[in-house]
Amino acid sequence: METAPPSSQRRSARQTAIYRRPDQRPCYTQRPIVGSVTVEFPIPPSANKLYANRGTQGRIKTTAYRAWRNSAVLMASVKRPGRISGPCDVVIHLPPFQGDTDNRIKPCLDAAKELGVIADDGKAYVRNVSAIREPAGTSVRMVFTMVAIDEATRAEVEVRAIEHQRHDYIASAMNLTEAQVAAVLAGARP
Repeated sequence: METAPPSSQRRSARQTAIYRRPDQRPCYTQRPIVGSVTVEFPIPPSANKLYANRGTQGRIKTTAYRAWRNSAVLMASVKRPGRISGPCDVVIHLPPFQGDTDNRIKPCLDAAKELGVIADDGKAYVRNVSAIREPAGTSVRMVFTMVAIDEATRAEVEVRAIEHQRHDYIASAMNLTEAQVAAVLAGARP
């Protein structure tokens, strides 16, 4: 009969998982690398209603936001989308609604991050975001497209990989990110 590890070991494993780099999270790395991903889910609450103040706890996520995010991730994960490796451009197609368009972008990007389509919503991973208000529809459609890499650069990355150069070395030598090198070697194209 096996015994459970001491609580300090369990805590250490949990902290290791929490403090990983965004592109090392399991929900991200387990998805195949693709050049373009389309995700659909219901319209999010406004950014003004995502967080509430709770005395000594500070700002916490509202129950409405948590419920929306859980349902959005569940709804989008049914289609098992791939992931974008490296910087990408995002186009968000919003259905008709009352309110400000900018207030709907942040929760959409947060849901995509939790789903594992993008590693993070920071500037190292999302290069450009544009939102389009559609005249009809009931759900949000997000289209993620990896940044194009020219054919000469692709060929150089492949040659260096054949020569057994490390991905981080290839990335720094060619002014790319490690994620872009991984995308080229996976054969992903925009």
